[in-house]
Amino acid sequence: MNAGDIAASNVNGLTFKGFGVLSANSTSALLLDYKAQHPASYARLLRVLFGGAHPIMTHVKIEMGNDRNNSTGPDPATMRWETEPVNVARAPGFQLAADAKKVNPDLKVSILRWNAPAWADTNDKIYQWYKDTILAAYRAYGFMVDYVNPGVNEAAADLGWTKRYADLVRTDAAGFRPGEADRYHRIKMVISDEAGIGSFGPSMVGDADLRSAVAVAGYHYNTDDDSGGNFTRLAEDYDKEVWNSEAQATFSNSAFRPNNNTPDPTVPGTGIGGSGGSLEMANTVVKGFVNSRRTHFVYQPAIGSFYEGGQYAFKELVSARDPWSGWMHYDAGLAVLQHFTSFAKAGWENGTNTAGIWRAVPQASATTATGTNPVVGRNGRPDYLTMAAPDASDFSTVIVNDSEYARTYRITPTGFRLGTNPTLATWETRAADPGEAFDANYKRHVSDIAAGADGAYTVEVKPYSVVTATSLDVSRDPEWTAPLPVEGERPVLDADPAHGVLWADGFDYRGKTVPVIGAGGRVTKRRTGFVDSRGGDTGADPLYTWDRNGAFEAIRAEHGNYVLRQQVDRAATGVGRAWNDADPITGVGDLRWTDYQASVDVRFDRAPAADNYAAIGARSTGGGNSHSLAGTPYALRLGSDGSWQFRRTGTTVSTGVLAEFDAAGWHRLAIRVIGDQVAGFVDGQQVFDYRDSAPFLSGRVDLASGFHYTRFDNLRIERVPGHRPYYSALLDNLEMNHLVYGGDWRHANGRGMYEYMRSASTSQAPGATLTYTFTGSGLDITGPNDGSARLDVVVDGERVATDRPTTASTNFQQTFEVRDLPRGRHTVTLEVTAGTLVVDAVGVRQREEYIR
Repeated sequence: MNAGDIAASNVNGLTFKGFGVLSANSTSALLLDYKAQHPASYARLLRVLFGGAHPIMTHVKIEMGNDRNNSTGPDPATMRWETEPVNVARAPGFQLAADAKKVNPDLKVSILRWNAPAWADTNDKIYQWYKDTILAAYRAYGFMVDYVNPGVNEAAADLGWTKRYADLVRTDAAGFRPGEADRYHRIKMVISDEAGIGSFGPSMVGDADLRSAVAVAGYHYNTDDDSGGNFTRLAEDYDKEVWNSEAQATFSNSAFRPNNNTPDPTVPGTGIGGSGGSLEMANTVVKGFVNSRRTHFVYQPAIGSFYEGGQYAFKELVSARDPWSGWMHYDAGLAVLQHFTSFAKAGWENGTNTAGIWRAVPQASATTATGTNPVVGRNGRPDYLTMAAPDASDFSTVIVNDSEYARTYRITPTGFRLGTNPTLATWETRAADPGEAFDANYKRHVSDIAAGADGAYTVEVKPYSVVTATSLDVSRDPEWTAPLPVEGERPVLDADPAHGVLWADGFDYRGKTVPVIGAGGRVTKRRTGFVDSRGGDTGADPLYTWDRNGAFEAIRAEHGNYVLRQQVDRAATGVGRAWNDADPITGVGDLRWTDYQASVDVRFDRAPAADNYAAIGARSTGGGNSHSLAGTPYALRLGSDGSWQFRRTGTTVSTGVLAEFDAAGWHRLAIRVIGDQVAGFVDGQQVFDYRDSAPFLSGRVDLASGFHYTRFDNLRIERVPGHRPYYSALLDNLEMNHLVYGGDWRHANGRGMYEYMRSASTSQAPGATLTYTFTGSGLDITGPNDGSARLDVVVDGERVATDRPTTASTNFQQTFEVRDLPRGRHTVTLEVTAGTLVVDAVGVRQREEYIR
């Protein structure tokens, strides 16, 4: 490693910029609820991600929404029609960026779109939408966007439009307030955010005008260069930024991940590595730089702040799904990223090249990993990235060993100004040793190494670990040594137990306030109005809702009353394009709810029409159809003409028509779920009673409508006396500090996005057992099963059932139940006698009176 290889004069292409957060497609849906309900948790998140002298995240990328599903769900449109005043407060990404800049004023902000509102159907209108939104964010939050992609996300670049957009940004002189124009003119262009290797590399290299217009070449989910090596040339020869502008984080919960026993390739268990693991993510950084000079990586999503069961769940670095409790999970993937950012000065160079941003050094970096998404480094061969200060005063080499083999590296620096007899500190992250806390070995200072007689430093790298060898002495700095937060308990949403109410919302938030985040990400004593902070009286983001299509917002209606209204109206706003096309739907509540009654008042703003309806659903847990009412297990749908339908996962079970229906009046819908019984009510009159032979037994409440202004009010989810309203605990199958497996099981993670924490345990032969000791009255086994398994049941040492059948079940739903145990502590053992049992999660039942 030669200091002469540091490209100090290259200020864009080889400067290591660190990592970014993508706020998009409803993945930030619950973040503002955390800010309102548990501001300390929200502020801690800001400090962990964006804080300190060496922040993990240096960029917030905002995908502009159009109120339609762009995978996980929609983000709100900042302008629903062409003349609507811009509203950036209802879009959570802008507020996240504003608060993150309170922590790190140097943070970069970028925007792009996947789809546009219906009115923005030409490039000129797109430009106006972008410009008005950018200026509104500046006026509301004080920051000017740094980068814009004028094209469509994951589509080939429109090079002519890119040049024209860049020229408009540089020359536009209309509509600015004092001081805004200069800042606006400095906005830089990004292309093209394609999924796969960018198609525009040859054009960028061959077209000086295009290079002048574009600052950043970005593409997604691929580490490699094109066949002509054009992206490497752009970084090295033309000093252009090359980003992995949408990258994947960890697939599962790394705290439980070491409990897997899947050989990858031959030894069971991979610690924090293996398929979909944190070390695979690190190898993507290494391989992305070595192969295509990527010096910035943006994670989609970095923060998973939406309910379980959503598309792309548990593909994240922070899980924030319970805003009523403040619970968050900080994944080991963050510790792995700190191996890059904590031991370098990452970011963007200034105009005079004096900021001291470290350069990544191609000649001192290498990869032997295979594949591109995912990147596989299980061969145990070299994978490392070196970064160095531009003045050669310090360097760090990050070594990734995502294999089952111990490896030894020799580092020989020459030409560096390291002082007399310098040592290299080595910092390591790997899974815990037996008996240790799960994070015992996250970013630990493990040694200080002196050079040998030949000037080489010998670094030992354990299997399934990442090691940073650095000349920086950071051991006494709390910013480097402070561990990531560890989540606590996850209380169920049970808002008013004394009155039997799990959750109720009249959508009138007058008098409710939200704390203001101050410098350094601290919660100040200053407050701002809840409604204004989330969109205002014309449409504010309500508490605890997760839209999967459409836009459900609290508005101030006639006579000053507040209601929830679905805001995408076919006549008034038009309906834009979607990734997952369906009618509007939102969810509220807790995955762990079981038996309850949910009710809501509804009213139609538009005249009766076949597609004008309102619905309430129960026991929703997400899945591939969760963007529509077809994904809701049980739904009562009221048409604007007075017809009603009861639907089970989109299939109509029963129908009817209400007599003397008032199409302009309010009507109350209610749905009650108790075990396998489902009942529905309209205006207090029971309209159906259904017994399900293959019941869905737990999940949230859904509200849905057509693409018409539709109002909801007085939502109430309450206990049914004498029945259990929720699981008191829901354990992932890999929580082996509580669950004890015997016999032959395959424990796997990195599985599908509709499985709890992307993990499952599958029995491999008869005789496999699962034992759990808990306090409660029963337990449920959930997970995708074919119903072939038969089980013996032992409770507190006594066999109480033999050869019991299981049922076929979908993700998050129940395949087997043990019920009606006496109140108290029990040990239950399930033994597979035939077939195959898949355990995704274990839910603990309590007697209703015990929960109270």
